[in-house]
Amino acid sequence: MLNINYNIEHLTLMADNETMMRRFYRDILGLIEMQASNHSYSYAFTNSDTPFLTLIFDGHKTSKPQAGLYHFALLFPDTASLASLIERLILIDYPLGAGDHDVSEAFYLNDPNGNGIELYHDRPEALWEWDNNFIKMGTKDVDVQTLLQTKKSDWSGFPADMKIGHLHFVGNDLTKGDDFFINSLKMALTAKISDSAHFYSHNRYHHHHAYNTWLGRNITQRGDQDNGLLDWTVSVDSSYFNLLQSNLSDRNVSTIAGQIWLTDPFGSQLIMIEKN
Repeated sequence: MLNINYNIEHLTLMADNETMMRRFYRDILGLIEMQASNHSYSYAFTNSDTPFLTLIFDGHKTSKPQAGLYHFALLFPDTASLASLIERLILIDYPLGAGDHDVSEAFYLNDPNGNGIELYHDRPEALWEWDNNFIKMGTKDVDVQTLLQTKKSDWSGFPADMKIGHLHFVGNDLTKGDDFFINSLKMALTAKISDSAHFYSHNRYHHHHAYNTWLGRNITQRGDQDNGLLDWTVSVDSSYFNLLQSNLSDRNVSTIAGQIWLTDPFGSQLIMIEKN
Protein backbone atom coordinates (compact mmCIF):
# COMPACT_ATOMS: atom_id res chain seq x y z
CA MET A 1 0.00 0.00 0.00
CA LEU A 2 1.49 3.34 -1.06
CA ASN A 3 1.12 7.01 -0.17
CA ILE A 4 0.18 6.63 3.48
CA ASN A 5 1.07 9.49 5.78
CA TYR A 6 2.72 7.62 8.63
CA ASN A 7 4.77 9.75 11.03
CA ILE A 8 6.18 8.53 14.32
CA GLU A 9 5.60 11.55 16.53
CA HIS A 10 6.35 10.72 20.14
CA LEU A 11 7.71 8.16 22.61
CA THR A 12 7.14 7.88 26.36
CA LEU A 13 9.76 6.00 28.35
CA MET A 14 9.60 4.85 31.95
CA ALA A 15 12.95 5.70 33.50
CA ASP A 16 15.01 5.98 36.63
CA ASN A 17 18.33 7.71 37.45
CA GLU A 18 16.89 11.15 36.75
CA THR A 19 20.21 12.98 37.10
CA MET A 20 22.08 10.87 34.55
CA MET A 21 19.19 10.59 32.10
CA ARG A 22 18.48 14.33 32.06
CA ARG A 23 22.16 15.11 31.68
CA PHE A 24 22.42 12.72 28.72
CA TYR A 25 19.45 14.03 26.75
CA ARG A 26 19.87 17.71 27.65
CA ASP A 27 23.63 18.19 27.92
CA ILE A 28 25.21 15.45 25.82
CA LEU A 29 22.72 15.29 22.96
CA GLY A 30 21.62 18.90 23.29
CA LEU A 31 17.86 18.39 23.21
CA ILE A 32 15.51 21.11 24.45
CA GLU A 33 14.25 20.07 27.89
CA MET A 34 10.85 21.01 29.35
CA GLN A 35 9.45 19.88 32.68
CA ALA A 36 6.15 18.14 32.07
CA SER A 37 5.27 17.31 35.70
CA ASN A 38 6.93 16.68 39.04
CA HIS A 39 8.30 13.36 37.80
CA SER A 40 8.60 13.80 34.05
CA TYR A 41 10.48 15.80 31.44
CA SER A 42 9.90 16.19 27.72
CA TYR A 43 12.46 16.77 24.98
CA ALA A 44 12.27 18.49 21.60
CA PHE A 45 14.82 18.74 18.81
CA THR A 46 14.63 22.54 18.63
CA ASN A 47 12.79 25.39 20.35
CA SER A 48 10.35 25.42 17.43
CA ASP A 49 9.43 21.73 17.68
CA THR A 50 6.92 19.96 19.86
CA PRO A 51 8.49 17.32 22.13
CA PHE A 52 9.13 13.90 20.60
CA LEU A 53 10.22 12.20 23.84
CA THR A 54 8.92 12.14 27.40
CA LEU A 55 10.72 10.51 30.33
CA ILE A 56 8.63 9.53 33.36
CA PHE A 57 10.92 9.00 36.33
CA ASP A 58 8.81 6.42 38.11
CA GLY A 59 10.38 3.27 36.69
CA HIS A 60 12.81 0.71 38.01
CA LYS A 61 15.59 -1.38 36.55
CA THR A 62 15.22 -5.04 35.75
CA SER A 63 17.98 -7.61 35.53
CA LYS A 64 16.32 -9.93 33.01
CA PRO A 65 16.14 -9.34 29.23
CA GLN A 66 12.69 -8.09 28.29
CA ALA A 67 10.60 -7.70 25.18
CA GLY A 68 10.13 -4.12 24.13
CA LEU A 69 12.03 -1.33 22.47
CA TYR A 70 15.35 -2.37 20.93
CA HIS A 71 16.17 1.14 19.75
CA PHE A 72 14.56 4.31 18.51
CA ALA A 73 16.16 5.91 15.48
CA LEU A 74 16.61 9.64 14.93
CA LEU A 75 16.76 10.56 11.26
CA PHE A 76 19.01 13.50 10.30
CA PRO A 77 18.12 15.61 7.25
CA ASP A 78 21.73 15.73 6.05
CA THR A 79 25.11 14.15 6.57
CA ALA A 80 26.77 17.33 7.87
CA SER A 81 24.60 17.65 10.99
CA LEU A 82 24.98 13.95 11.80
CA ALA A 83 28.74 14.31 11.43
CA SER A 84 28.77 17.21 13.89
CA LEU A 85 27.05 15.18 16.60
CA ILE A 86 29.15 12.09 15.95
CA GLU A 87 32.33 14.15 16.25
CA ARG A 88 31.09 15.53 19.57
CA LEU A 89 30.36 12.04 20.90
CA ILE A 90 33.77 10.82 19.77
CA LEU A 91 35.51 13.77 21.44
CA ILE A 92 33.83 13.06 24.79
CA ASP A 93 34.56 9.34 24.34
CA TYR A 94 30.91 8.27 24.49
CA PRO A 95 30.61 4.56 23.51
CA LEU A 96 29.41 4.21 19.91
CA GLY A 97 28.77 1.45 17.41
CA ALA A 98 28.22 1.98 13.70
CA GLY A 99 26.95 0.27 10.56
CA ASP A 100 26.75 1.11 6.88
CA HIS A 101 23.44 -0.46 5.85
CA ASP A 102 23.58 0.44 2.12
CA VAL A 103 20.45 2.59 2.40
CA SER A 104 21.85 4.55 5.35
CA GLU A 105 24.80 5.19 7.62
CA ALA A 106 23.98 4.65 11.28
CA PHE A 107 25.59 5.07 14.68
CA TYR A 108 24.38 3.31 17.82
CA LEU A 109 24.54 4.23 21.49
CA ASN A 110 22.64 3.62 24.70
CA ASP A 111 21.26 6.14 27.16
CA PRO A 112 22.07 5.66 30.89
CA ASN A 113 19.02 3.39 31.32
CA GLY A 114 20.13 1.16 28.44
CA ASN A 115 17.60 2.35 25.86
CA GLY A 116 19.10 1.91 22.42
CA ILE A 117 19.35 4.94 20.14
CA GLU A 118 20.26 5.02 16.46
CA LEU A 119 21.51 8.23 14.84
CA TYR A 120 21.38 7.99 11.05
CA HIS A 121 21.00 9.63 7.68
CA ASP A 122 19.48 8.07 4.58
CA ARG A 123 21.26 7.81 1.30
CA PRO A 124 19.24 9.12 -1.69
CA GLU A 125 16.41 6.74 -2.57
CA ALA A 126 17.74 6.51 -6.13
CA LEU A 127 20.67 4.55 -4.68
CA TRP A 128 18.50 2.04 -2.84
CA GLU A 129 18.43 -1.40 -4.45
CA TRP A 130 15.18 -3.37 -4.53
CA ASP A 131 14.70 -6.97 -5.58
CA ASN A 132 10.97 -7.08 -6.23
CA ASN A 133 9.57 -5.97 -2.87
CA PHE A 134 12.68 -6.63 -0.78
CA ILE A 135 15.32 -4.00 -0.21
CA LYS A 136 19.06 -4.61 0.00
CA MET A 137 20.26 -3.76 3.50
CA GLY A 138 23.58 -5.07 4.73
CA THR A 139 25.97 -4.15 7.51
CA LYS A 140 29.54 -3.11 6.90
CA ASP A 141 31.94 -0.62 8.43
CA VAL A 142 31.09 3.06 8.21
CA ASP A 143 33.78 5.24 6.63
CA VAL A 144 33.81 7.51 9.66
CA GLN A 145 36.59 9.80 8.44
CA THR A 146 34.78 10.52 5.18
CA LEU A 147 31.56 11.20 7.04
CA LEU A 148 33.28 13.56 9.49
CA GLN A 149 34.68 15.54 6.56
CA THR A 150 31.12 16.59 5.67
CA LYS A 151 30.83 18.51 8.97
CA LYS A 152 30.22 22.23 8.44
CA SER A 153 30.25 23.43 12.05
CA ASP A 154 30.73 22.20 15.59
CA TRP A 155 27.71 20.63 17.27
CA SER A 156 25.36 23.28 18.68
CA GLY A 157 22.08 21.39 18.74
CA PHE A 158 19.79 19.53 16.40
CA PRO A 159 18.91 20.99 13.00
CA ALA A 160 15.43 21.65 11.66
CA ASP A 161 13.56 18.78 10.01
CA MET A 162 14.69 16.08 12.43
CA LYS A 163 12.27 13.22 13.05
CA ILE A 164 11.94 9.75 14.48
CA GLY A 165 12.84 7.64 11.47
CA HIS A 166 11.93 4.21 12.78
CA LEU A 167 11.38 2.06 15.87
CA HIS A 168 13.01 -1.32 16.29
CA PHE A 169 11.53 -3.84 18.74
CA VAL A 170 12.73 -7.08 20.30
CA GLY A 171 10.69 -10.12 21.27
CA ASN A 172 10.76 -13.90 21.28
CA ASP A 173 8.77 -14.88 18.16
CA LEU A 174 8.91 -13.39 14.67
CA THR A 175 5.32 -14.40 14.01
CA LYS A 176 4.23 -11.87 16.64
CA GLY A 177 5.98 -9.11 14.74
CA ASP A 178 4.52 -10.25 11.42
CA ASP A 179 1.02 -10.48 12.86
CA PHE A 180 1.20 -7.00 14.35
CA PHE A 181 2.88 -5.07 11.56
CA ILE A 182 1.61 -6.96 8.51
CA ASN A 183 -1.83 -8.16 9.60
CA SER A 184 -2.82 -5.41 12.04
CA LEU A 185 -1.05 -2.35 10.63
CA LYS A 186 -1.07 -3.49 6.98
CA MET A 187 2.63 -2.84 6.44
CA ALA A 188 4.83 -4.51 3.85
CA LEU A 189 7.65 -6.86 4.77
CA THR A 190 10.74 -5.24 3.24
CA ALA A 191 13.71 -7.27 4.50
CA LYS A 192 14.79 -10.27 6.57
CA ILE A 193 17.92 -11.21 8.50
CA SER A 194 17.94 -15.02 8.41
CA ASP A 195 15.34 -16.23 10.89
CA SER A 196 16.01 -13.56 13.50
CA ALA A 197 14.76 -10.17 12.26
CA HIS A 198 12.06 -8.79 9.99
CA PHE A 199 11.66 -5.23 8.69
CA TYR A 200 8.38 -3.48 7.78
CA SER A 201 7.28 -0.24 6.14
CA HIS A 202 4.78 1.82 4.24
CA ASN A 203 5.50 3.66 0.97
CA ARG A 204 8.58 1.58 0.10
CA TYR A 205 10.64 3.16 2.85
CA HIS A 206 13.41 0.78 3.89
CA HIS A 207 11.74 0.31 7.26
CA HIS A 208 9.52 2.15 9.70
CA HIS A 209 9.76 -0.77 12.11
CA ALA A 210 11.78 -3.88 12.77
CA TYR A 211 11.35 -6.84 15.09
CA ASN A 212 14.12 -9.19 16.17
CA THR A 213 14.65 -12.15 18.48
CA TRP A 214 18.28 -11.38 19.27
CA LEU A 215 17.84 -11.54 23.05
CA GLY A 216 16.69 -15.16 22.92
CA ARG A 217 13.46 -17.05 23.41
CA ASN A 218 13.31 -16.70 27.19
CA ILE A 219 12.86 -12.94 27.48
CA THR A 220 9.96 -11.75 29.58
CA GLN A 221 7.29 -9.13 28.95
CA ARG A 222 7.93 -5.65 30.31
CA GLY A 223 6.11 -4.92 33.56
CA ASP A 224 4.05 -1.75 34.00
CA GLN A 225 6.64 -0.01 36.19
CA ASP A 226 9.73 -1.41 34.50
CA ASN A 227 12.03 0.93 32.62
CA GLY A 228 11.36 1.00 28.89
CA LEU A 229 8.79 2.04 26.33
CA LEU A 230 5.43 2.97 27.82
CA ASP A 231 3.73 4.24 24.66
CA TRP A 232 4.41 5.49 21.13
CA THR A 233 2.34 7.85 19.02
CA VAL A 234 1.95 7.84 15.24
CA SER A 235 0.00 10.36 13.16
CA VAL A 236 -1.70 9.02 10.05
CA ASP A 237 -4.02 10.25 7.30
CA SER A 238 -7.79 9.75 7.41
CA SER A 239 -7.98 6.98 4.82
CA TYR A 240 -5.42 4.86 6.65
CA PHE A 241 -7.01 5.66 10.01
CA ASN A 242 -10.38 4.44 8.70
CA LEU A 243 -8.76 1.31 7.30
CA LEU A 244 -7.24 0.57 10.71
CA GLN A 245 -10.56 1.11 12.47
CA SER A 246 -12.14 -1.51 10.25
CA ASN A 247 -9.20 -3.89 10.30
CA LEU A 248 -8.78 -3.76 14.09
CA SER A 249 -12.45 -4.06 14.99
CA ASP A 250 -11.96 -7.57 16.35
CA ARG A 251 -8.91 -6.66 18.44
CA ASN A 252 -8.59 -5.06 21.84
CA VAL A 253 -8.61 -1.41 20.78
CA SER A 254 -10.14 1.83 22.06
CA THR A 255 -11.21 4.61 19.70
CA ILE A 256 -11.54 8.10 21.17
CA ALA A 257 -12.12 11.24 19.08
CA GLY A 258 -9.71 10.61 16.25
CA GLN A 259 -7.41 8.31 18.20
CA ILE A 260 -6.95 4.55 18.21
CA TRP A 261 -5.30 3.03 21.29
CA LEU A 262 -3.89 -0.44 20.65
CA THR A 263 -1.90 -2.72 22.92
CA ASP A 264 1.16 -3.88 21.00
CA PRO A 265 2.99 -7.22 21.49
CA PHE A 266 5.95 -5.49 23.17
CA GLY A 267 4.42 -4.35 26.47
CA SER A 268 3.47 -0.83 25.39
CA GLN A 269 0.60 1.16 23.90
CA LEU A 270 0.41 2.39 20.32
CA ILE A 271 -1.62 5.60 19.92
CA MET A 272 -2.71 6.33 16.34
CA ILE A 273 -3.80 9.92 15.73
CA GLU A 274 -5.85 10.92 12.69
CA LYS A 275 -4.50 14.02 10.93
CA ASN A 276 -5.92 15.35 7.69
